[in-house]
Amino acid sequence: MSFTPPKILVLTGGIGSGKSTFARAFEALGVPCIDADALARTVHQDPAHPATMQIARAFPHAMAPDGSLARGTLRSVFAPDPAANETLKRILRPAVLALANDWTRSQQATYVVWESALAMDQALPAARVLVVDTSDQNRAARIALRNPDWSGAQVASIIAMQLPRADYLARADDVVENDGTLDDVRALTLQLHHRYTDLWS
Repeated sequence: MSFTPPKILVLTGGIGSGKSTFARAFEALGVPCIDADALARTVHQDPAHPATMQIARAFPHAMAPDGSLARGTLRSVFAPDPAANETLKRILRPAVLALANDWTRSQQATYVVWESALAMDQALPAARVLVVDTSDQNRAARIALRNPDWSGAQVASIIAMQLPRADYLARADDVVENDGTLDDVRALTLQLHHRYTDLWS
């Protein structure tokens, strides 16, 4: 019997939109999920990875003594510099995509979820793109709550690193508003799960 790879649902949205909350809700329903942004961290925290070595050549001032990308530089070095941020993403994209594809091929499921704030910056083999949306004010408040030591300017710079909210919405196949409670998230996720299962079974 031939193996049919799972369909890929890209779950995305700006930082602070609540996409991780939806990812956990999908996982609770038995859907395999992977955090593509966490994959990026595993790459740039590995000094021996070719992508990390390429980052070191381009941005030696952003590296830790062990050869990994220094913690905090996403905020302090790349957020204020759009050109540097784009170069960093261009270096990381192929490595992250390769890891995500390998993981997907190992899953026995109708569909899998790729969670990524950066997903809209590149062409991905997605069957559908689900965008978690909320206002920029809500996003900023959630980021500040998680990072109480950050200034308002630092929060704004992290948001500015990503695509504008309108760009996410323009490229979405499906949109969920994340302005309610955790029970609302679970109910919306269950509806979506039934829809995707029917669509791809």
